[in-house]
Amino acid sequence: MNTAYKQPIDRLKRHMAEYQPQLKRAIAAINILETASPDSDEFCNALAELHVCTTILEPYSEGMLEAIEQFTEDDSISTDS
Repeated sequence: MNTAYKQPIDRLKRHMAEYQPQLKRAIAAINILETASPDSDEFCNALAELHVCTTILEPYSEGMLEAIEQFTEDDSISTDS
């Protein structure tokens, strides 16, 4: 592996490791929303869970985008030299 890309790859792996459990919770909540009655406690709880998950997922998504952008920034730096 190119050593210039080791840090962004490590960041992506770390963000994905923390992202995946929240994503699974969000998907489970969506599945409940598809089947539960909108008037039920189950529906309300799933909606609340989905809101929490999306709030938690947002900074991880931003971190992954920043890590991905490092690939193009590092590439432009090496071609400018």
